[in-house]
Amino acid sequence: MGMAGPLILVANPGSASRKYALFKDGQEHASLHFEHENGAVICTLRYGQESRAVDTREATLETAAASVAPLLRQYGITGSDTVSRIGLRIVAPSNYFLEHREITEEVTAALHHIQPRAPLHVTATLQELDALHEAFPNARIFGASDSAFHKTKPDYAWNYGISLADADRFELKRFGYHGLSVASVVQTLTAAGKLPPRLIVAHIGSGVSVTAVRGGRSLDTTMGYSPLEGPIMATRSGNLDITAAHALQDAMHLNNAALADYLHTASGLEGLGGSSDIRELLRREASGDHRATLALQTYVFSLQKAIGQMVAALGGADMLVFTGTVGERSAPIRERILTHLHYLDFFLAPKSNNACSNPDEPVLISRLAQSKPIMVVPANEAAQIALTVQHAQNL
Repeated sequence: MGMAGPLILVANPGSASRKYALFKDGQEHASLHFEHENGAVICTLRYGQESRAVDTREATLETAAASVAPLLRQYGITGSDTVSRIGLRIVAPSNYFLEHREITEEVTAALHHIQPRAPLHVTATLQELDALHEAFPNARIFGASDSAFHKTKPDYAWNYGISLADADRFELKRFGYHGLSVASVVQTLTAAGKLPPRLIVAHIGSGVSVTAVRGGRSLDTTMGYSPLEGPIMATRSGNLDITAAHALQDAMHLNNAALADYLHTASGLEGLGGSSDIRELLRREASGDHRATLALQTYVFSLQKAIGQMVAALGGADMLVFTGTVGERSAPIRERILTHLHYLDFFLAPKSNNACSNPDEPVLISRLAQSKPIMVVPANEAAQIALTVQHAQNL
């Protein structure tokens, strides 16, 4: 099954997983998903119509990259071909990383320089970079910026209400993230001839953001300097009064790193409801658990407000899209968010909504003739990263 021609490997390191996908001529041929299970690293390999759990000898996710090439060879997916180019998602707050860039020593140095400002995301990226260099010493690696899509935002959507001189000097701007996901939604809708003038994209996964898209370009988004800003997320607090953060820090005797860790990993649904898993919270709510009920209500309410905020930015909305793991898979969460959006002329078709639990193509879930379109569009960050690499190497 060997494939002639250049192969692009896409690497997408998450906080709890490592995802890889192999592309050729814009088509995905295989994907590998590594995660921890019962103290071991397990890998799900998908290729063709097959999906199988594969044993890896890797002890940690940080070294998962070393297994990628051997597994692809073992199952005859790459044959004699080699991976010549790699695309890696970059989440880093700075003007520098508003661009897609081929990874050079200069770019790696820039990542190290910015690491203290965004330790959680950048540390994972640097670990992954080391692992990829070691596993694929001859491949060119391209960094796909998760903020680049938001470069089109108007001047007034970039700034916080702080001294402009300080903000410019220290690059304290609302860079925005989930750009690769939103770009993939825009791409999908454009290809289907369905891109509206004013689009709202709600990316609801472990991270959560809502983006206002005008004419296919980002006008504003709820994530800011870091992916911590915006609605409540799985384990991230979302918007928080800085004074409350300082009060929390004092009361719990936390240093800055411990505070960041608390707000990124022990907050959101995890902090409110004791679980970051929507399915678990829905089960607990059904059995009368008040804490789970309150967590879900607060979460949905923060999303309804964020959608309203982005509709206000656009001066109205012609279509609403749900994407991301929860957005694509959780019919109850979509339904709850939409109960409050009738004022925008968004009305759910319950049957279509309930039937949509893990789509591989866009699905319309709104009431025909009564509602503006509401769609569930699977995010395809990997394909978007592969596309970025293709464009970059043609420059």
